[in-house]
Amino acid sequence: MRLWLRWVVAVIVFAVVVTGATVWTTAEFDAAKQARIAAEDSDEIVVDSIYSDRIEGQYDADYDRGRYRTIAKSFESDPIFLDGYRAFSVDDAELETIRTEVDGLDVPIYVAFLSNSELDDADGDADLLAARIAAELSDERATVLVVGLMDEGIGSTGAVRDLRSRPRTDPDESASAAAVDYVRALKSTEVEDATTVYSSKTDDDGRPLVVNEDTSEDPRTLAYPAGAAVGGIGLGLLVGGGLGIGGVLVRRRIREK
Repeated sequence: MRLWLRWVVAVIVFAVVVTGATVWTTAEFDAAKQARIAAEDSDEIVVDSIYSDRIEGQYDADYDRGRYRTIAKSFESDPIFLDGYRAFSVDDAELETIRTEVDGLDVPIYVAFLSNSELDDADGDADLLAARIAAELSDERATVLVVGLMDEGIGSTGAVRDLRSRPRTDPDESASAAAVDYVRALKSTEVEDATTVYSSKTDDDGRPLVVNEDTSEDPRTLAYPAGAAVGGIGLGLLVGGGLGIGGVLVRRRIREK
């Protein structure tokens, strides 16, 4: 076979492989894109969509406020809100101590014992939970303490008790004992105007901020990336080159026989 003909065949093989690889990767991309769009538009509940919904609950400034309003409303009759799942982690005597400590304060302190986790709409962030509750209070100035399963959170409205050094809690002590320590620490902290204290959880009016911005793209705007096309060319080089070299070696072996 003449040299020029060999080059023609090699170029044709290379072009076919590159084109095939690009077409195949483009088709795979389009199929994945359509699957994502269908999932976004569907009401079907799958594990991925549950995860996405939970994450979007933390990012979404228009989160469901019903739960937080219920907790805030309960503070009108009792400064303590106790999630039923936390009943065995509190001591009645310590709860009464908390009620005594917060009684008659000019700037009220409310305490909520919650079963927070990474599956709730605040992604288990106790500070964000406290901020969302505080935003629903009827008080012009108040502090909310959330005692969660793993940590504690503080939220404020109108005024801030900037607890720079949080009490150290013992994992073996009851949740109510930890709450007593926090309440006493908050009481001894100077109350400052909310507009003079920076908070990563609330704005100047005490409204919760969306602190983790959702940067995920709408699947409808996704486009086939140029890098994938380059990858197709690279695949063509590898496969086409391999086929070409293999063909030459096979041809030589046949001619030697």
